[in-house]
Amino acid sequence: MIEYADNLKKHTRLLVRKGTETLAIKRDDIALFYTENKVVFVLDKQEQKYIYNKTLTELEEELDPHEFFRANRQYIIHIDAIKSFKPYERVKLQILLNLTNTFHTLIVSQHTASSFKKWIGQS
Repeated sequence: MIEYADNLKKHTRLLVRKGTETLAIKRDDIALFYTENKVVFVLDKQEQKYIYNKTLTELEEELDPHEFFRANRQYIIHIDAIKSFKPYERVKLQILLNLTNTFHTLIVSQHTASSFKKWIGQS
């Protein structure tokens, strides 16, 4: 897991876009980041969707690893957005979210599953 830079703790908000408007949202209000058609989206806990101008790899380096986990190539999730997880295809994990109107299927690979279990147990 990537080390969390101390100077980034000061940044509690992210600038995101919704249409032509730029908004500042609190990191604590973010449920997940995901990529779709090479565009990174932010989904907040109220299930509002925004566009973000960084890649998931760049985000992964900036986010607190105690709060956010890179589930796969498409998703970074906030620990508070996780309702539960269960085995999927014997060696993978499926993460179920606290979000009611969002139908994202998050699958953690066999390779990442043990890191996810360790992360969620320590946070």
